[in-house]
Amino acid sequence: MSFNKCSLCVWCWLALVYIMIAFARPLPAETLIMAVGLALPPYVIKEGDKGMELDVVREILEKQGYTIHPVYLPLARVVEHMADGTVDAALTVNEAAGLNNAFFSDSHITYQNSVISLAKHNFQIESVNDLADKSVMAFQYAKIYLGAEFAAMANNNGQYSEKARQSTQIRMLFAGRVEAIVLDTNIFRFYRNSEKKYVDTSQPITSHNIFPPSHYRVAFKNKTARDEFNKGLEALKRSGRYDEIIRQYIQP
Repeated sequence: MSFNKCSLCVWCWLALVYIMIAFARPLPAETLIMAVGLALPPYVIKEGDKGMELDVVREILEKQGYTIHPVYLPLARVVEHMADGTVDAALTVNEAAGLNNAFFSDSHITYQNSVISLAKHNFQIESVNDLADKSVMAFQYAKIYLGAEFAAMANNNGQYSEKARQSTQIRMLFAGRVEAIVLDTNIFRFYRNSEKKYVDTSQPITSHNIFPPSHYRVAFKNKTARDEFNKGLEALKRSGRYDEIIRQYIQP
């Protein structure tokens, strides 16, 4: 065998080894740009890039070969960015958001919204209609997510408003600037503790539980990513890891 033929065999062998090594490596993870609510602790905590909802979604997608790049936005802009295709996925949404071209996952998280008032007012709030004559501050997009009856009350109540930053709700309630706030009970507990340096949050409150649970989903631009997420969500719950993540943020 000539020197040239030997060299050719060596180079072919090296090329074959290189190809085998290249294909043996795991494929790089696909990055999903994800619109995430700006202020939803303990579900989403921008500082630290964590939270029980965000941790659940991240762990599921990482196990399916994805990485996520969260983009923190007010809730209204979360929907807008998903609708115009700026992002690949969006958190804490459901079919009520009107994202007709999105692929919705199975429900991955449940919020329990409530009306909170100061106990000293002794309000009897047993239905949405009981809010019609009160100053009410709700979370952004509450009119969309809390149903037609709530939307009608909000549209006819000149004292109704919504805020993207829910810490503002807590300050306004305990400062006596509004009579009632509408938000998730876990978010209320989080901000009641963190806002005590700005306002007296030790005042007794009444929680008026007039809303059913709100089941939220992840909206995906891509059906394959949605399907893989659903498989991962089922596996995470079956393994007990889902409950483990939740317990890191909420004590039973």
